[in-house]
Formats: sequence, C-alpha cells, structure tokens
Amino acid sequence: MEFDLQAVTEPGKKMVLMAEEHSADFATRADEHDSQGTFAFENVEAMKKSGFAAAAVPQEFGGMGVTSIHDCVVAMNRLGRGDASTPLAFTMHLFRVLSTARGLNNARKTGNQARQTRLEDMLRKIGAGDFIISVANSERGADIRTSRTTATKTKGGWLFNGTKTFATGSPAANVLAVRARYQNSAGEERLGATMAPVDRPGVEIMNDWQGMGMRASASHDVVFTDYFVPDEEFDDIGEFGKYNAAFLSVASGASMGLSSIFLGIAEAAQKIAVDATKERGRADYPMNQVTVAENEIELAACRGILGRAAQSFDDFYQTGAGAGGVVPEVTEMEAFEIIKNAATAKKYVMDKAGEIVNRAITVYGGGGFVTGSTLARLYRDVRAGPLMQPWATNQAVEFIGKVSLGINPND
Repeated sequence: MEFDLQAVTEPGKKMVLMAEEHSADFATRADEHDSQGTFAFENVEAMKKSGFAAAAVPQEFGGMGVTSIHDCVVAMNRLGRGDASTPLAFTMHLFRVLSTARGLNNARKTGNQARQTRLEDMLRKIGAGDFIISVANSERGADIRTSRTTATKTKGGWLFNGTKTFATGSPAANVLAVRARYQNSAGEERLGATMAPVDRPGVEIMNDWQGMGMRASASHDVVFTDYFVPDEEFDDIGEFGKYNAAFLSVASGASMGLSSIFLGIAEAAQKIAVDATKERGRADYPMNQVTVAENEIELAACRGILGRAAQSFDDFYQTGAGAGGVVPEVTEMEAFEIIKNAATAKKYVMDKAGEIVNRAITVYGGGGFVTGSTLARLYRDVRAGPLMQPWATNQAVEFIGKVSLGINPND
C-alpha cells in the first residue's frame, strides 16, 4: 500500500482526478517555462475551462462545491508533481475562494446583506470561469503581523500606497488580495484588507520576477499609488503588529496547500531517481537502496503530518457539515493551537522536501545538475519552501514553541 495523500469527500475526489490530469499536461511544458522564465498562462486557462479553478465555489454559483481543506491540499500535491510554479500561484486563488465561501456563510448567518451581495457576486464570477484571485501581501521589511503599505482615509474610502513583493501569478489575476496599515477613528494602528481589482487606476504589476527557482511563477512586485478602495470594500483584519487568529486560520490553510506542492516536488524527484536507477541497472547498489529507502520513509512521514494537519482544519471549520464550513467561536489561544498544527506541518514538510530532492540527485548522478534537467528545476524550486510566509522557518519555530508552552505569541 502506498502512503499517497487521498481525498476523503466525493467533490474532493473529483477535484483530485482533475488535478492529476492537469498535472500531466503541465509537466509537458514545465521545463520550457522554467528555462525561459515565462508564466504559463495556458495552464490557468486550462483550469478555468475545465472548471478546476471553480472547485471551491459552492454549486449554487456554478462550482464543484469542494469544502474540504484536506482535499484541496491533496489536489495541490498532485499539481506540484507536474509543475510547481503553476500551483504556487493557483493555491493563492484556491484558498481565498474557500475563505470567501465561508465568509458568505457567515454573512448570511449574521444578516450582513452588503457583504453577502459582494461575496455572492465574486463567487458567481469565479464559478463562471471569469475570475482569478492572487495575493499581494508580502513586503520587504514586513511580516504577517505588519505592513508597510498604508491605507489613508479619504472621502468615501481609502487610498493605498506601497510596494508588495512575491505577488505570485499576478499577471493572470483579476483581483489582488492586499492588506495595509491604517489608523481607525480612535487613532489605533490596525491592519485593513481588500480585494483590489487590477483594472483600476493606481496599481502596477512590475513584471520584474527573477527567482533562482519557481522561475515560471510570475512572482512580481506590485506597486500601489493612491489606489482607491471604497469603504464597502475595506475590511478590518486586526491589530497592527499582532498575530490575528482569524486571519492566520485562513493563511495557514493556504500554507498547508503550499507545503503539499513542495511534497509533490519531492515525490517527483524521488520517482525520477528511482526510475533512472532501475533503468541503469543500479538498483542492486547498497547505498542506492539506503538512500531510496530514506526518501521513502521521509515521504511517508511528510504525508502523515500534512494529512493530519489538514484534517484538523476541516474539523475546526466543520466542513463535513456540507455547508461550506463555518467559523466557530473559540478563544484566541484555542485558535493558535489549531494554527500551530499548520506551522508544524509546514516546517517539517518544507525542510524534508529539500532533503529528499538532495538525496534524489545523489542517487541520480551528475546529470541531475545539468541546466535543463528536470531534477535541476526541482532542486531550485524546492529551495523556496522554507522561506514562504506563513510560516518561514524561524518564525514557525518561535510560534510553535510559544504556543506549546502556553505562551500567547502576542505577549
């Protein structure tokens, strides 16, 4: 029996099958896009056309009705085996759609008609294959608790000014999820957020991505200059400089999606190494056997910790209830305990994925180091994992340690 991650819901199983089909297609041109540093727009169009881009949209709006975070993690894992750059961008979209569906449930529950109408309109567009979300939150000198981008109050709304980095997949996006620092009416420093349409004045995608790996991810800088956000599209997401449990619960779901992509990279590298070892008649070399075995053991461990962490988020959001998930009432520390699961899984999987790819190249030999080799691409791509927010390695360790000891990470 293989230890592969497997979907557990019927919509999720359908999504994973589609992911495997897309992955096989994306793999045929992944090396070319990597060598040229070009974004695979055709991959995004293929996902829109197949309905995969609307997987997490409720069926009433034309989607597949996937609600399980676990199953979305499995689907991203399959995509990551074929081409990591495309799912790196798509994960931003997918988990924002999941949170939008949950937000709609909450808006309906609380009677927030304006928010309900806004979210229904967005989900309807995504369901029709006309809408892609990217995230533009990373910044030089800031982290998930802060932002150097500012939102300044003006008549009827807010003006955003600042530069975002690592806006992965931004050239294919219709809107960018953005946060900014602002002062409320009481003079308190807060974080605000919006979904920023890219066709409004004041936003520029710089087309300047030059990464060592993930070269086809189009992780460009984005500059906002007096970008106007109407009051009704501006949301408060918590105190500036503090971990916000509600926000992190969304971001941590996406973090597990990212982790599963890097697990897919490691799985692909292991397969290449094993197949080559068999074909070359080197399977009886004892050290090859040892190295392959070490990889198999660590792949199994990565799948186990990631699958369980993702399932804990499904339990938290009660996605099995069939209503797309709800946000339960819990204390801040209770929420941090759940978020710790994602931080732990990400730290472990990202570290081990790099080690697995290293061993795969050791088994494969010098040909894996040659420019244009698929293993060389995987080797470069996997290096990005431990750097990604949330949780970059050092930040994850600090957060995990504090929460495990009962210390509020905001204290």
